[in-house]
Amino acid sequence: MKKLIIPMMNLTFLFSLVNLNAQNNSLRIYTGYAIGKADQRIDFLKKQYPILIYQTAENLLQKNTPDDEYFIGIGYSKLLKNRLSLGINLGYARLVQDLRLPVNSQSYFGDVREIFLWRDKSYYHLIQAVPEIKFIVIDKKVKLGLSFSGIGNVSFLKHSEIYSLKASRIEYFSTELYPGVFLSYNGLTANLGIRTIHWKNRDDAIANNGLKLDTYNPFKMRFALSYDIYKW
Repeated sequence: MKKLIIPMMNLTFLFSLVNLNAQNNSLRIYTGYAIGKADQRIDFLKKQYPILIYQTAENLLQKNTPDDEYFIGIGYSKLLKNRLSLGINLGYARLVQDLRLPVNSQSYFGDVREIFLWRDKSYYHLIQAVPEIKFIVIDKKVKLGLSFSGIGNVSFLKHSEIYSLKASRIEYFSTELYPGVFLSYNGLTANLGIRTIHWKNRDDAIANNGLKLDTYNPFKMRFALSYDIYKW
């Protein structure tokens, strides 16, 4: 994924050298990275597995690293009156998690001989629909404003590194809301948001707490860089 991010960023900066006429409609490309604290709630393991499994998972918590998400995409926005703009983005994201949990190897991934496996690292391949609202606070050559982005995540491939387990299923993954701030100059925009709402659908690829919809919201920060490649 990093091999895709770097060329995308280079392309974004290349387009920034082109002076486009300011219009109300814009088509843009974007790329970015999000980092989040892993959901370390594992008490549900006590009811589902022998106590030794829970104790092992608890001891492995210290080896956990933050969740990483890399994303790219294309978007459209329309500038309305009163410094307000509405937009919609459509893109691809790869979410990487490594919290040690039991993998539902047979029930989810199918033809697997091993009855019990620990997750080492998982890759979630997602399609993201991102409606957003932006309000320009400082409307000068350099623009500064507030942003509100909602993200709908749909997974189409889940891949666990252990034994290269893969399952291609289209499943609704989560809904997120990110208020933030943005800085824009000559069509190039940097946006930083903090997640305030997280509705997570149950992930049956790994051991879980059984909730069909979980509203727990660990800290997550999202940075995006975009450029308007066409305006009219």
